[in-house]
Amino acid sequence: MLTSMFLRIVALIGILVGAVVATAQARAWWTAALAVAGLIIAAGLIAASMRRLLGEDDDVESQEPGQRRFAALSIAAIAAVALAITLPVDESGAVSTARPTAAAAAETVRNFLAAAVLDDNAYAACQYLTTAEQQHVAQLAGDGQTCRDALSATQPSFGGIQSEGALDALSLHVVIRDGAANVTATPHGQAAAQFVLQRTTAAQAATFEAPPTAWGIADGATAVLHR
Repeated sequence: MLTSMFLRIVALIGILVGAVVATAQARAWWTAALAVAGLIIAAGLIAASMRRLLGEDDDVESQEPGQRRFAALSIAAIAAVALAITLPVDESGAVSTARPTAAAAAETVRNFLAAAVLDDNAYAACQYLTTAEQQHVAQLAGDGQTCRDALSATQPSFGGIQSEGALDALSLHVVIRDGAANVTATPHGQAAAQFVLQRTTAAQAATFEAPPTAWGIADGATAVLHR
C-alpha cells in the first residue's frame, strides 16, 4: 500500500512539473488555462495522497470508489497538460510582415529581438538585417568574422527583456518617411533605441531561410550588443 501510494505521488509530481512547464510556455489563454487546470488537479491529488500516506486512515468501504476518482482525476490532469503542450495555436491574428507597413516594421524589430535575445539564434537574427548592417555588426567581432560570430561571441540583451511577455509589452513607435521606417524602441524605465529599416531587396529575400518580411534592419542592430 505504501509503495503504491509513493509511486502515485512520484507520478503526480511529474504531471505537476509538466503543468508548470506548459504554463510557462503557453502562447494562448486557453492553453494556459488547460495547463493551470492540470496543475491544480495534480497539486490537489498530491495533497490528498500525502494526507492518506501520512495518516494511513484508509476507509475500506470507500477505497474502490476513491481509487476510481483518483484515476479519473489523474487522467484529466494528464490530458489537460498534454493538450496544452501539443495542440496548435492559431497565430493567424499575428501581424503580417509581408507588406511594407508600419505594423510590419514594428513586428520585424520585435522578431529580430526575439531571435537575438530570447532564442539566442544568431543566424535567424542576422537574417533580419540588411547586408550592410550584417557587415557593420560583424566588424565588432574583428576582421574575417561574420554577423553570426559577433552575436554568438556575447549574450545579446535589450532593455532587460527576458520573456515573450516583456517583448510584447515593448513600446515601439514607427515613422515611415521616404521609403524607410524609423522604429523607436523604448524599454520600460530605460533610454530609447533607434532602428532604421529599409525595404527588403530581391537578393535578401532569396537567401536561405530568409524571413518573410518586407523590411530589413539597416541600422540599430548593435543595440543588442551595447546595451
